[in-house]
Order: sequence, then C-alpha cells, then structure tokens
Amino acid sequence: MKRVLVVSVEPPWPAQHGGRIRTARVAEALSNHVDVLVTFPDHGKRQPDGPVPTRPLPWSPPSAVRTRASGRPHLGGHYLVPVADSLGALCDEFRPDAVYWSHSYLAAWAPPSSRQQPQVVEFANIESRRLRTLVTAARGWQRMARRAEATKAAFWEPRVAARAALCVALSQPDVDVLRGWARDVVLAPNGVDGWPYTPSPPDGYVLALASYDYEPNVLALRAFVRDSWPLVRAERPAAQLVVAGRRSEALRHELAAVPGVTVLGTLDDVADAYAGAALTVAPATTGGGSQLKLTESMSRGRSVVMSPFAAQGLPHVVRGVDACLVADEPGSFADAVVDGLRDVSARQARERAGWQRCAALGWPEAVRELVASISALTDREAAR
Repeated sequence: MKRVLVVSVEPPWPAQHGGRIRTARVAEALSNHVDVLVTFPDHGKRQPDGPVPTRPLPWSPPSAVRTRASGRPHLGGHYLVPVADSLGALCDEFRPDAVYWSHSYLAAWAPPSSRQQPQVVEFANIESRRLRTLVTAARGWQRMARRAEATKAAFWEPRVAARAALCVALSQPDVDVLRGWARDVVLAPNGVDGWPYTPSPPDGYVLALASYDYEPNVLALRAFVRDSWPLVRAERPAAQLVVAGRRSEALRHELAAVPGVTVLGTLDDVADAYAGAALTVAPATTGGGSQLKLTESMSRGRSVVMSPFAAQGLPHVVRGVDACLVADEPGSFADAVVDGLRDVSARQARERAGWQRCAALGWPEAVRELVASISALTDREAAR
C-alpha cells in the first residue's frame, strides 16, 4: 500500500480547534486510501491513541536568531529546525511515496531527505498576503520584523509552490494565486463535522469563539468590545457576550470590567458553548483568509455576524446563505447582532438555512478531490 507522511505543526488529536481539526480530517480521509503517518514537533496536548498513527519528534524552542536571519520563514524554522534530523531519519525509515506539509512555511524548511519524495504543500494561507495584513498592527521592532517576514515570503513562497508536485488551496482566491506559481493546484475547502440541528435559545448569548493565541483574533475582539459591543448593549441592555477558545483565559482580567462580558477560557469541548449561543461573531480584519470557525458555527446551527475580510474565505457552497451576516463597520456590525438577538424566529430560520447548506460541506466531500489527487500522485510515483 502507498505511504504518505503528513508533517504538521502540532498534534492533530485531540481535534479541538481549527488547525488541528483540518489536519486531523485530512489525515483521516487519506488513511482510507493509503498508509498515513502523522508527525509533528512534540509540544502541546496530544492524544496518544488517535485514529491515525502518529510520531512525535523531540522539540524545544530554538533561538530566533537563525530563523529571523534566514531567507526562509521564521515560523517554519521555529518548528522545523529543532526536528530536522529526526524528520530526516523518519523519512528514511518510513519511506513515504509522498510528503504532505500542513503549512507552506514548514515545507520551506524541508530537510533534503524529505524532498526526495513528491511534495504536497497545503497553503493554509497565502503567507505573503497574510503577513502584510499584520504589519500595520505592530509597532517598533515588531513592525520591522513583520515587514521583513512579508518581504521574505514574496521570495520563498512562490519557490515552495513551484517545486511542489501538488499545491493545496482552501479558497478560490488562493487557487488563483497558486496557479501563477505551481504546476498542479487542488481546491480543498474547510469542511464540517455533522451535528444535529438544535434551535438557538431565545435568550442566548453572543459567542466569540476563536484561538486567542493568534493576534488577529485578539485585536478583532478588542475592537468589537470597544466599538460595537456598547452599541449592542445600548439597544439590548441584557445582552451577554461570551468569549471562549484557546488561550482566551489570558483576556479575562482585561475584559473583567466590561459590562455583559464573560470569558470561559480554553475548552476541551465547544458543544456547550454553542448550545447556549444565540449567534456567533467573527470580526477579524487581518490574518488568514479561511476561518474554519465560520462553517463550524453554521454546521452547529448558529448564524454568524462577520467582517467582509472574514467572508472572503467562505467556501462557495455557503456564500450568500442568510446565516452569513456581513457588516463592514462597527455600527452595522452592532445592528446585525441586535437584529439577531431581537427577532428570534427570523434568526432561527437563518441558522437552519445555514445548517442545511452545510450538509454539502462534510469533510469527506470537501477533501475528496484532494484525496484523489494524492492517490493518483502516489500511483504515478510507484509506477516509475
């Protein structure tokens, strides 16, 4: 049977948030057709008995001097430099027919032994574009460092794409960019897990669920709380905002004095957070282009008020559905939230429409073309 080595930035299981969920579902789908081994730098919580075999690699944070000074991405070096030798040895042992990189910035640091096999590179974002959006939010040396990383990405990113046997994009705009760099590009949007529909509670809260160890999500939440939330409370004095997700506990002290705001912190299971929500918000205006939390909210039967920036990454199948409420400035964002809280029957009709549309976005269907492309790639390699 053909073998595929999946290289990730972290353990995919337990699949508790966006990045882990995507890597986990791709690996699970691939494992139905080829032998899959998932490897990653050994940090963070991991599940030892995941549905696909894993191999953690010994890791400790490296000095930033080498990765900052390199022409390759600092983030990829942060994860890959300490495990390069271990990864090379694993490639020699496992002898994969293809190597799947969960992020392009990892592939930029691929050790020579891993480049002997066809490379499948997932562009979770177009990094040069994502990094440019982060420059303006920084100050001083941090702004200089981010500008340098964005400049570097303009060089390493097209080269990683050009040498890949297959590039994976999550959205059509990213496909269009990659087709200018690469030979073969496949679209594999974020999918959803199937959940039964339960109407949102009439007196539910507004849910801001995200990974808050990612700066664009923190900045977006602060802007929402500062500019839109007071307008919501002026119209709906009893309105409640619940903040939850990875590292959100770090924001608890900062938000403690804001009326109507509760911080739940990191959750092992997000089901209860969604169950009590009337709707969710996705106010990010910087960062990556495809946010899994948008489709996850709709698949759990909750409508989403989102920024135009967030809406750009929506899969085609859910674009235009009433459960996606797009607002481009603080006042209209607040109005959309208030309307959702006030009109329960209209809100529930919208969320049900979004939930029904998500039926076409199950993970097996979302990654079907990707799995077929990788299977064909490994078959061609074996036939040589």
